[in-house]
Amino acid sequence: MRLIVKTESLGDFIRRIRRAKSMSCADVSRHSARFGKPISGSYINRLENYPDLRITTDRLKALADGLDIPVAELFARSVGLIHGDEDAAEVRLLARFRNLSPERKADILQLLELWH
Repeated sequence: MRLIVKTESLGDFIRRIRRAKSMSCADVSRHSARFGKPISGSYINRLENYPDLRITTDRLKALADGLDIPVAELFARSVGLIHGDEDAAEVRLLARFRNLSPERKADILQLLELWH
């Protein structure tokens, strides 16, 4: 018996996150505009519905901003490095760690040394 694991496509991931946040494609577009060049709602819709559509890095960044998720997580998903929520949690943790001050990073590393 073979176990078949269905991986979530980038489009399915975008739709799931957008719906979980009760956002329309237009809402994501408006939210992305607050951080720079926006991504259009129609393009978001195409990403969700056409899995073979290739997305540029500037649009990935705008989409991550619009969805309010770490850019690193969306980049990793777009190239297939993340396959599940556990992988995503690690990427979010790393993204949050990178935003800490050097002092806080040192504190966290000391805690990890105590637990390991």
